[in-house]
Amino acid sequence: MDISDLPDHPDCDPAADPDWDGGTYSPDTLVLDDQVSLLRTWRHLVGAHDAHRRHGLWLLLIDEDDHPMAGVLEVEGCVDLPEPDQLDSMVAMLRGVLDDAAPDGRVAMLRARPGTHPVDTEDRRFAAGLLAACRRGGLPADLVHLATADRVVPLPPDDLPMSA
Repeated sequence: MDISDLPDHPDCDPAADPDWDGGTYSPDTLVLDDQVSLLRTWRHLVGAHDAHRRHGLWLLLIDEDDHPMAGVLEVEGCVDLPEPDQLDSMVAMLRGVLDDAAPDGRVAMLRARPGTHPVDTEDRRFAAGLLAACRRGGLPADLVHLATADRVVPLPPDDLPMSA
């Protein structure tokens, strides 16, 4: 059993979350200062359940005050982990945005894929590769999350391979 086999905690259900006022996403009032708030945010942004989920990589920049910055970037069709040079270019671009707007900010990333099977070796390798690129580029990063057709779950670093 791994973390993806655990049932969703009621605290992570966006519909039951009092911080979402009628479904309005407000970066000014939302604070992402712990893993539960980040999980809630991903579930709100990508949907906790989506039978038509496609492959993609979602990126969310978070400022030094733990507020999400305006805009979420989705790289559609991202089936395989990009090559290291592509990841390094992406990290450099994100680092540049943060250097201009929020030098002490960080990035949150989510891998989306179809299917309902639990977290697998490829999901772990994908997350490890993203985090390795962030380390190489000096970009602080939160836990990588995975969205499947039936859930959104974190991918804890302890469960990831040492090399991607």
